[in-house]
Amino acid sequence: MSTTTSPQHDAEDAAEALRRLSHSTRTFADLSDTYWVLNDLAAMVRRLEQVTTQVAAAHSDNAHLAHDHHGQAAAGHVQALTAAGHLRKVVQLVGLAHVSLDLALSHSGAIAWYDPTSTTLTATGASTALTVERPGGRTRQVGDGSRPAGEAGGQPR
Repeated sequence: MSTTTSPQHDAEDAAEALRRLSHSTRTFADLSDTYWVLNDLAAMVRRLEQVTTQVAAAHSDNAHLAHDHHGQAAAGHVQALTAAGHLRKVVQLVGLAHVSLDLALSHSGAIAWYDPTSTTLTATGASTALTVERPGGRTRQVGDGSRPAGEAGGQPR
């Protein structure tokens, strides 16, 4: 992890880390990793919201120092305040993304992922309870069999 105090270098490091993450999440060898990725994404979004708020404040608080590329203070002032306004909108949208990520994280945390290569599901008796047969002859009962036939829930993966 970078120890710099340069916002430019830290932003470059964060962009590179997200690039690597976008490549590594194309497939998941262990689907339970999706929960941990979502957890870290939620933390990143919270931090993105904070950084964006701070960059917006830098623009609005220092608008009096802004000039355009032709040296015009009035135009630079307008550009700085306009950028700050757009950044505040980003903060609102990122806040909504954070709420959705938290909801997804909550639902993802309720999932028990099954490995399709080592788990076989079979119905037991007339109920919809499932017995999970694992390598080595070990079995585990899933569900209580209280649902009527044909109403079994989603299939474990």
